[in-house]
Amino acid sequence: MILREIDTGVKSASWNMACDDVLLKNLDELKQPILRFLSFERCVLAGYFQSVDQEIRTEYCLEKDISINRRITGGGTIYFDPSQVGWEIIAPIKMFGGSPSKLYEMFGKSVAEGLSLLGIKAEFKPRNDIEVGGKKISGMGGVTHGSSFLFQGTLLVADLIEEMLYSLRVPVEKLKPKEIDSVRERVTCIEHELGRIPTREELKSVMKKGFSKVLGIKTESSTLSADELEKINESIPHFSSQKWIDRIQLPEESQGLISGSFRSRDFGTIKINTLVNTKQKMLRSSIITGDFFLETPTILYDLERLLKNIHIDENKILEVVEEFLTTYEDLPVEDFKSAFKEIFKKLSWVKEGFTPEEANHLFAVNFKPNEKINPRFFLFPYCAKGADCEFRFIDECPQCSECTVGDGYKMAIDAGLIPLTVTSFENL
Repeated sequence: MILREIDTGVKSASWNMACDDVLLKNLDELKQPILRFLSFERCVLAGYFQSVDQEIRTEYCLEKDISINRRITGGGTIYFDPSQVGWEIIAPIKMFGGSPSKLYEMFGKSVAEGLSLLGIKAEFKPRNDIEVGGKKISGMGGVTHGSSFLFQGTLLVADLIEEMLYSLRVPVEKLKPKEIDSVRERVTCIEHELGRIPTREELKSVMKKGFSKVLGIKTESSTLSADELEKINESIPHFSSQKWIDRIQLPEESQGLISGSFRSRDFGTIKINTLVNTKQKMLRSSIITGDFFLETPTILYDLERLLKNIHIDENKILEVVEEFLTTYEDLPVEDFKSAFKEIFKKLSWVKEGFTPEEANHLFAVNFKPNEKINPRFFLFPYCAKGADCEFRFIDECPQCSECTVGDGYKMAIDAGLIPLTVTSFENL
């Protein structure tokens, strides 16, 4: 099986998207499968079905001159810079056959084999990741057009994890050092694993050997034709337009972080941060942390992988958690389930009209999450008033604008509630 090998070097996001589109659509006519190596100028790419505003910290990217675009393939949002080396195979579907999951496995094992030639012990992990010691080093995705497919992946080469986190909306709260370290535990790069950054030619060489060993692929060096270059240049305006970049628009507030925690008597505190999309009813991703000791933390990374881009269904998600954790004797299954149940309690507030961020600040007492309530009063603690306020221990507020309690009183009245200042515990 001989593929036409093309290396297009470092290009802009819009150029690379135009190239993907042209090569995929031209394949039916040319009939010659392609292995393309590619790299990007600094950019963040949303997946084909994602909303840029929900997935990308656009203000940060604009400030740092990081371009924003979207891929023609599905999957999650990715940060790119020139150090990363991407690969893609464009071929007739019948050439490799099999289901999409089979393609992920075949290509994933090929990449893992290539990394092993560098001395990196990597393995394919369903559905679409390649990992080293439980840490992600590469992801994959694909798309079909007619009787052809484009399957692609990228290798994390240099350590740019902080830049990636600041560019993407990930399930951490405020990107504190501890949160950044937590994500670092889940992601690695070739620089970390080898202590050096291989040359582009070295990376290409081991990748080709991996594909050859696993899939029997051979390549012959080629370049883009004049016709292909002309079509790419014609397509760039489309792939750099706001119409393309913003082709999917969802309310920003419909996606956000929901946190849940549970203090286990014997195990410690379990904390779960989830990124949820309430409009699409999807649990996008999860990060499990906490104050507990676990000899093999990568166990939880495998659970996080199972809870990625799945439908929000409390029973099914708790079933996945239980089924996975029961295979490990040292993990308290019910305690982890209790932490996840806190997530679903807060999601019930979202159903009532609160945003995910607002729901995280609510604490329900004495009633069930789905129980309808008709409150009459809005209570304010006396200590919310200024220390010198003459109304501090009085159930009144002149709304003088010296503190925010006056604003709260007005909001309560506008909502048809009776505002009351709680002047002491006995008063409460």
